[in-house]
Amino acid sequence: MKRSRYGEPDYAFGQLMLTLRTTMGLTQASLAERLGISRRAVTTWELGSNYPKAEHLQQLIVLGVELGAFADGHEAEEIRALWKAAHQKVLLDEQWLSTLLGRSLPSRSLVARLSVAPVPARPSVPVREALGPRVEWGEALDVPSFYGREQELATLSRWMVQERCRVVSVVGLGGIGKSALVTSAMHQLADHFQVVIFRSLRDAPECSALLEGCLQVLVPEPPAGAAAQQARAAGAR
Repeated sequence: MKRSRYGEPDYAFGQLMLTLRTTMGLTQASLAERLGISRRAVTTWELGSNYPKAEHLQQLIVLGVELGAFADGHEAEEIRALWKAAHQKVLLDEQWLSTLLGRSLPSRSLVARLSVAPVPARPSVPVREALGPRVEWGEALDVPSFYGREQELATLSRWMVQERCRVVSVVGLGGIGKSALVTSAMHQLADHFQVVIFRSLRDAPECSALLEGCLQVLVPEPPAGAAAQQARAAGAR
């Protein structure tokens, strides 16, 4: 395990590692188990206080390719950027990288060729959303890209995920990007929670209305058919 340069946390690298892990849909414990390392090692990577060894970084890259964590068509450049950000003493083995990506491409094309049979039309839902938490973003901002707050994102991640703080306040002058920061953080950390509810207090809704809206997400109403069956069962008692 290599320490970050100058003894200062490398927040940019920590945020990069956190984003990669959450994109793979893994917890710190499951990632550590797959790599054969301690969970504390993964934690220090995401805090930017340590860099992985070259062999562990290679294992992480292989896992990321297998789980589709790198953008299609840009896998090589993202892997090179990750290797550079990790400040390795050895250069990235380009032959190894070519072999790795060449091995992963056939499986993707095979899936595409086998998926020619017609299937019933249904809404397109990402797999991670189907398997992930119940999310209600409400009036959350649309933040397609977010830059320059790596240190703040890493701090929020440590507070909410690792230290499990129950209340976190983000305060400051209006217009400095607090809402965008919080929205970006929760998009990245949503997989750590069973339910995520975003509500704005800008129009100061009544407490009862706010509570009712949250309860509708926490305890959704059963379908109409199920409600009718429950009513009939209750009447038969």
